[in-house]
Amino acid sequence: MAVDPTKSAIPGSVPAWQSDDNVEINSLVDNKTIRLTSRNYSQATGSSIGYQSKPAQTITSTGSVIGGEVSPRVNNGVALANIIGLHVDAYLKGTSAGAISGDVRGMQIELVSDDAGTRVLSGDVTGLRFRMALSATSVGGVISAIKIEKAEAQTNSQQWEYVLDLTGVNGLIWDDDFTNEPGTAAGGFKVRINGSDRWVQTYSSAPS
Repeated sequence: MAVDPTKSAIPGSVPAWQSDDNVEINSLVDNKTIRLTSRNYSQATGSSIGYQSKPAQTITSTGSVIGGEVSPRVNNGVALANIIGLHVDAYLKGTSAGAISGDVRGMQIELVSDDAGTRVLSGDVTGLRFRMALSATSVGGVISAIKIEKAEAQTNSQQWEYVLDLTGVNGLIWDDDFTNEPGTAAGGFKVRINGSDRWVQTYSSAPS
């Protein structure tokens, strides 16, 4: 269904309008959100998908194709508790036994192409990238790229079994038992375990 940019498509929201080639939809009340497909599904087959964004570039461009952007802002001089770029919550509701025949995944990132693709990729191929350019007078907590919290205790609660699960073996990239282990210690990286600083040793000599 096409949206008329001169009329409100969502009750309780400002009408969408065309301005500088952007269609804007804004809520009218500060404590109200714009909800997309927040409803119950009753279909017995197929996937129930809340929303999709699949922009497809049709001509050569010097720009990028971006599926979606989320950028919450705290304006100048404003104080608040937290700012969170994106909250993803895979929620298994209730206490009744409804079996999940597959996985429970908080977020799935896939880097894919059609079979036998021939593109030249001049940059990196990265599943998850962290960038930091943050100025502050002080930081009361810890600054880290990844933080894994101990699972919370509740009835029938489960606990993490691994920090990282690498499937199969992948040449010299990862293996559960190299024939010849690396032997020349060189460098390492810092982690924090239970509030204590620890360093993980790395090696400059390759295994085989």
